[in-house]
This record gives sequence, C-alpha cells and structure tokens, in this order.
Amino acid sequence: MKKLLILTLTLIFPILASAQKGLPNVEVTDLEGNVVNIQSVLDEGVPVVISFWYTTCKPCLQELGAINDVYSDWQDEAEFKFIAVSTDDSRSSSKVAPMVRGRGWSDFTFYLDVNGDLKRAMNVQTQPTVILLDRNGEIVYTHIGYTPGNEEELFEEILKVQ
Repeated sequence: MKKLLILTLTLIFPILASAQKGLPNVEVTDLEGNVVNIQSVLDEGVPVVISFWYTTCKPCLQELGAINDVYSDWQDEAEFKFIAVSTDDSRSSSKVAPMVRGRGWSDFTFYLDVNGDLKRAMNVQTQPTVILLDRNGEIVYTHIGYTPGNEEELFEEILKVQ
C-alpha cells in the first residue's frame, strides 16, 4: 500500500507542479516582427482569451471565423481582449499575416509562436485550444477542439469573469 501511494504521488506531483496557473514569462512575435512578452496582454486588467491555432488547421480557421463573426457584438456586451497565437513553424509562419488580412480578422491581436515556447509553457497539445484568463491573469477556462457553437460557450464563460 505504501509503495502504491508513493508511486501515485510520484506520477501525479509532476503533473500538478507543471500545471500552468497563468501566463508564463515567454516572448512571442507580433505580425510586424516585434518581440513581445506574452504577459503584456494582461496590462489592461481585463479578461483575455487566447486562441492557439495554425494556418492548415481547418477547425482552427472555423473557430476564428465564427468568433470574428460575433466579436463586435461580444465587445458591446463585455470588456475583454482576444489574442490569437499562431503555432505555425518557421516554414509556414510567413502565411499567417496574409491569411489574417485575407480573412478580415483585423479586430484580433495576433502573435507568432514559431518555436512553440508559449505552446509548451501552456501545455497546449492540440489545436485549436482556447484559454480564458480572468482579470488577475488566472486561467479560468480551457477548451480543446472546435465544433460549431463552442464560441457561445466561450462567451458565456467570458461573461462570468466580467
């Protein structure tokens, strides 16, 4: 029994210890090539939604498109920031800015995580992944994957942290 307890604690403790509670101290790049510490998105003290995506991920594009369609209405009802972090690598990251412009996603803030530093630090395994941080920068909601209608669930969570 004692061995089982020790084994269980040995397996669970690293998972609990590595669980991210807020934003890590990681640098990303904006679409103009400027290096930005991701923690700077918390400067205004409002909730922040971070969407991890990449250019060839069809569910990612559907999700961003669906959120873009309702974003201005959401902004009328709630104060929050929406950040989209592309996890495209160095070979495909040059496609991000043209795609953003072409799809008319100008209301969002976009960052590139070319080396995957933020993705790893936030333990993002699958895209799309959406993370909601409250005004204090604590993670209060995470959703992995996308099916139509998930954006409404996200907005309900945003309203809870107003």
